[in-house]
Amino acid sequence: MAQQSNLKINSFKIFGERHTGTNALSLFLRENFKLKFKYYDFLGWKHRLAPKQPEIEKFDLEETLFVFTFRNPYSWLKSMHREPYYPHYRRITELEFLNFVQFQIEDYENVITLWNEKNRSYLEFLKMLPNGLSIKIEDFHCDQNRFFDLVSKKINFNGQFIPLGNYINGRGESEDKDISTSLMLPNLSEEEIKVINHYLDKDLMEQLNYNLLP
Repeated sequence: MAQQSNLKINSFKIFGERHTGTNALSLFLRENFKLKFKYYDFLGWKHRLAPKQPEIEKFDLEETLFVFTFRNPYSWLKSMHREPYYPHYRRITELEFLNFVQFQIEDYENVITLWNEKNRSYLEFLKMLPNGLSIKIEDFHCDQNRFFDLVSKKINFNGQFIPLGNYINGRGESEDKDISTSLMLPNLSEEEIKVINHYLDKDLMEQLNYNLLP
């Protein structure tokens, strides 16, 4: 990874797939560090495939902290099944889970290959940046202090930690949803595990320190 810039970081840009805590981490960064949120006009949609070098070179990155969010694919697939945010085919939510994970979505063979390609692109993008951090949402939920310390060190911040309490999504805060339950590994059938594991990128799983279900 490139060396950290000596310029003061005053903003952040977050990238991560749907259901990986991008809204929660954005709120955490704004409240704890008063960093400015970079919108669509700065390297596009937060859920996009990561930009490549020719696009990146058009932007000044030195004063921006880039944060990449990741989530265990098994729990993530269940969340996507419940709410895929895919308006092009609204009946996708009517599919049984096993059919859903093999169904073509956007420009991808299926939602599992989407997880592979998006997350692989984020790790590649991270290598090109002067100021970048990756965080697994499970780790953030277990230890917000650690993420606070990582960001504080990255931006030379010396302030008070403000914990994030309630579940956060694009619609705001919710007291009704239990985050720990949502992030738990789901109970899957042998056939479901076999199909998911067939498509999962094993090298990527290892890089992110996620274990394949047996």
